[in-house]
This record gives sequence, structure tokens and C-alpha cells, in this order.
Amino acid sequence: MSIKAEMPPEYAVLGPEDVVPDRPFTATELTEQDRRVVGKLLSDLRGFLHDVDAGTRKAAPYHRFAWQVDGLTHRLLICDEKRLRAHQELCVVGFFGDRRPEVDIAPLEKANIAIVDEFNKYPGILSYSSMELAGGHWANMVLHDDPVDTEFWRKSKLHQHAVAFLSPQHYKSVRLHNGRLTAGLFNDPEIIIKKTKYLDFQGESEWRAERTLIE
Repeated sequence: MSIKAEMPPEYAVLGPEDVVPDRPFTATELTEQDRRVVGKLLSDLRGFLHDVDAGTRKAAPYHRFAWQVDGLTHRLLICDEKRLRAHQELCVVGFFGDRRPEVDIAPLEKANIAIVDEFNKYPGILSYSSMELAGGHWANMVLHDDPVDTEFWRKSKLHQHAVAFLSPQHYKSVRLHNGRLTAGLFNDPEIIIKKTKYLDFQGESEWRAERTLIE
């Protein structure tokens, strides 16, 4: 099914196979591509925790770690290592943003640090991972206890400011996936994406849509 461009600009509801021809960042095949990137972020996290087990790293709560892979930045923050290891099913939020390369990234980086710094106010958040991708794209992953955790997080004034003001300035478009992981972090979990929200900041007005994959 094809969704026409004259859909209501403020909010659109997409089915699992719906196509929006003039908004290529909503292509359904990108969901699988994003799922693979989330898998890489999970591998980063597992690798870090394996290093902790081996005694070559220490996972200090809320400490930001960063490193380079092929010239691209990877970041990790572990909020609650014990609960992260113990849960057999985790909730996952995946953020994928197409950044505007001509815009100074400094205000976005400053806001990101401030948002991450207040994670200790939201004990449901267990970890935060970030990966720079080629072409100015970024992928972020948050693991948390329960879907309701994200509702508390969204009420953060810092988070609301970033969504309302910084995202339109710094990104052309955004995909935000909500889902869950099965079988625990160390048992080759399946990444199940339940819903995806799309934001397009390239037109005269912001365009939003949501695709439900699993009720």
C-alpha cells in the first residue's frame, strides 16, 4: 500500500508494509538495517561486560566510555550492571538520526552530555550506547526495564528541549524504534521491534508518523 504525500502533516499512521514514496527514510527495509546496527551496539555492550569479567575493564556506574572504530566514535554508559545482566527480557529504544552536516554539532553534543548525566534520575534506564555511522548518521540504543520507563524519561525538560528544538536544527530525519530483547543479554537475544516513529524536519512543517509492527 502506498501512502500519498497529502496525508495529514501532523501525524500519520502506517501499517507494517505501508510505503511513503517521498520520504525514503521511512522505507521498510531500513527497519532490518537498523536492527542489525542495534545488534552491533549489543555486541559492543557484551564485549565490554566480557572485559569486565576478565578484569581488563571496570564498569563504574554512570561513567561515560568512548573509543574509536575505523575512525568512528562508539560510546557506552552502564547505569545498573547487575540488573542489566540479570534480566531475561529487556526493553530497547533505538534512535537513528540523519544529521545535517553543515550545522555545528557542539550544541547537540552539549545537550547529549546533559541528558545522559541525568539518567541517574530514571532508575529504569540500564544502559546507553551510541555509535557514529558513515555519512553523518548516528545510532543510539537505550536498554531499560519496562515500557513505562520511557514515559518518565520523555517528561525530562532536557529531553523535551532536545526533541522540540535541537533535533529539527541538527537532523534531517529521525527513526525511533521501540521494542524488546528476548533471552537475556548474553543468550543471543532476538531483537523484536514493535513500533517505529518517524520524524521529518526537512519541510516547512514537521512531519510525524508511527508504524506498528506488533501490537
